[in-house]
Amino acid sequence: MLSYRGYGFSEGSPSEKGLKIDAQTALDYIKGHEVFQHTKVIVYGQSLGGAVSIDLVSKNEDKVSGLIVENTFLSIPKLVPHVIPPLRYFTFFCTQKWESEKAIQNLKHIPILFLFGECDELIPKEHCNRLYELANTEGGKDIQSFEFGTHADTVAQPDYFDSIGRFLSKKI
Repeated sequence: MLSYRGYGFSEGSPSEKGLKIDAQTALDYIKGHEVFQHTKVIVYGQSLGGAVSIDLVSKNEDKVSGLIVENTFLSIPKLVPHVIPPLRYFTFFCTQKWESEKAIQNLKHIPILFLFGECDELIPKEHCNRLYELANTEGGKDIQSFEFGTHADTVAQPDYFDSIGRFLSKKI
């Protein structure tokens, strides 16, 4: 598990550029380490981590065996109207874009699992559904919703880990 700059015990301030660098550095370390270099890597991200993961895999599809994203958004400008409705007219001021809806379309061969909570109070389920629709990968894609999952507790819903297990068994 990676704590990006400004998250967990990591120092610094988070930014789109910085988080992309952190994710790439972590993947390069894993793939360059003698113990892990031949291990299949599955990239997983939740919320903003999903956007980081989509971006990372879109640039490193040859180094990764699968992608799992949970409660992830299309882009920050498209998320703002749902999170802070009065700012819906000012999304052009967003300096952090995280354009997952564009990056997901660059994936051609990697299997992808989309997970989302039906009760997510931050990210509308339509964002995950649209990412699923935009993904056109030969590796296959699955989507799983969790009826009572919220933004922070989808991971605790029944069948969550079984869904991941089925995906890994079938696609990886």
